[in-house]
Amino acid sequence: MFSTNLLCLLYLLLALIMEFMLCVRSTPIRSFEHIGNSIEEQPEDVLIDLITRYGQTIMRARDDLENSKRTVDFGLSRGYSGAQEAKHRMAMAVANFAGGPGRKRKVDIRNIKD
Repeated sequence: MFSTNLLCLLYLLLALIMEFMLCVRSTPIRSFEHIGNSIEEQPEDVLIDLITRYGQTIMRARDDLENSKRTVDFGLSRGYSGAQEAKHRMAMAVANFAGGPGRKRKVDIRNIKD
């Protein structure tokens, strides 16, 4: 008997919770209209000035990039053959390095004078 009353109470509590969940109202979409659009509130001359300054900054950065002579060029802008050439040059530089890959030269200890 006790478990039946407890089970009925749990069912009733669950039904009330479900009913409450269905009745809860969410915030309507229209409530955010008072925030407004910050771009529309700005004067046109300020926006035009801002766009002009950003454009000048981008043009200046592009000119600096094109005029820089000390950039590393791996040949990627020249296509596949340019990239191959760059890989070949890097491999040759590593091979010519004293500690690089390749055949190690043996030092003849007998010929070294004290």
